[in-house]
Amino acid sequence: MPSANYGRRGRNWTRVKAEVRARREHCCRCGQAVRYDLQWPDPDSFSVDHWPHPLSTHPHLGEDPGNLHAAHLKCNQSAGDRADLPGLGTPSEDW
Repeated sequence: MPSANYGRRGRNWTRVKAEVRARREHCCRCGQAVRYDLQWPDPDSFSVDHWPHPLSTHPHLGEDPGNLHAAHLKCNQSAGDRADLPGLGTPSEDW
């Protein structure tokens, strides 16, 4: 079982976070460019998002580079534990 800080702190997290930053991706939530020059806690600054699988529901993917993407801090914080998939919209009926 991963520790409480798995996917958020520690030497490996620092390394993985730097790898995500180096990709210079657009925000995985809104699709807009991330301002990599801004520092936390600026809402438009870079943060690492556990997407599409939230850390709360997929703790085993907490430091998996395939589940980590760049996001604006504000987009990451507003998403919470949701696994929104951009562009899918609302289902036409309840399944």
